[in-house]
Amino acid sequence: MKRIIRYSAILLAAAACADPADPQISNVRLGQNNISRRVTVKYNLDEAAVVTMDVLTNGVSIGGANIQHVSGDCFRKVAAGNDHVVEWDPYLSWPDQKFGAGVVSVRMTAWALDNTPDYMAVDITATGGADTQTYYPAADFVPGGVTNGIYKTTKLLMRKIMAKGVEWTMGSVAESGRDTTRETSHLVKLDANYYIGVYEITQTQWQQVTGYNPSNFTTDRTMRPVEQVSYTDIRQGNGTASSAASATGGVYPAPPHDDSFLGLLRDKTKLDFDLPSEAQWEFAARAGNGEGYWGDGSAMRISSKKDAGLDLLGRYQYNGGNIGGTTTPAANCEATNGTAIVGSYLPNAWGLYDMHGNVWEWCLDWHADDITALNGAVNAVSGTTRVRRGGGWNSAAGDCRAAFRRDDSPTSRGINRGFRVLCSAGLQ
Repeated sequence: MKRIIRYSAILLAAAACADPADPQISNVRLGQNNISRRVTVKYNLDEAAVVTMDVLTNGVSIGGANIQHVSGDCFRKVAAGNDHVVEWDPYLSWPDQKFGAGVVSVRMTAWALDNTPDYMAVDITATGGADTQTYYPAADFVPGGVTNGIYKTTKLLMRKIMAKGVEWTMGSVAESGRDTTRETSHLVKLDANYYIGVYEITQTQWQQVTGYNPSNFTTDRTMRPVEQVSYTDIRQGNGTASSAASATGGVYPAPPHDDSFLGLLRDKTKLDFDLPSEAQWEFAARAGNGEGYWGDGSAMRISSKKDAGLDLLGRYQYNGGNIGGTTTPAANCEATNGTAIVGSYLPNAWGLYDMHGNVWEWCLDWHADDITALNGAVNAVSGTTRVRRGGGWNSAAGDCRAAFRRDDSPTSRGINRGFRVLCSAGLQ
């Protein structure tokens, strides 16, 4: 017989921010229904904030994976007010309940709206809308885990990147495959934190937003990355005959055109989605690792266009992309060739998948060979080509390095062109 967590056995803890200027939770109350066994938490909040919950036994968290099946005013943005309600069903997500004779405490935390939690999940189906996104303080709190297929189909999972004020080295000096004219090593300091997609945008996610799918690879397509999308499709028009790309609308620093993927995504979610700048992209791809290392911290050992460390991190020419490393696969090939299902390989040190290989990822900037004077700012000066980063399924290992830079016409729709999104929501 399963043990009920009875009110008398629970010591309730309401987390109070050390800084009194931060949002404060007070008057936390807790109870349990002896029939449904659902735990109810009530609390007051003095200003709008994102509220999260942790459950502890003898002061130790039971782990985010056990704190699922939560509803109400938790893991989302909550307005100021009293008697907010959270309900948790421990018997669906924490069936073992090995707390013995110890006490169980519930810790409620209020996050200021300019310092929201590490993960943000955004619903892009018809039920998505303003303020429907959810937030989680760590990967194990994300419902179903970060590898759950919903984050490759019906939701966008975003990871917070703490970049503000961090000085780091962009480019390279001596990596194998280095482009001597485009990878000049220089110090960069970004001026803001941001969220970036854990995964590349998939074919299903593109179709959820735009209503069509332009991709070349037609088998196993649900969670393979969208490709054959141009910069203009993403930001200036959705690429269909009924809505051709705008010649001027959607050109940065202007917001995306209403009929572009990003314009439609913004309208659906009311969040400021965009492409990452190439400095934001490279910082996230490096994940704190410097020259000569892949994003997971493993050393580069590129030889004959191959690298054993990269084999663990992404799809590229000699890791299943091209058949035998040489032959372009057919459009109806399974995901064992061509593009891989997103998240098929190991993530980098910051939990981002496919930053090396799979599809080239469009960035916000106009291309210029020398970007050393920008200090990480977006290159908004008019040009003829846009930047793409990360290499693709038919790229050699050296082209998949974080420092490697390529460019293409904004209207190019190659079968190895895709993207991931960036958002600053919750980080005003």
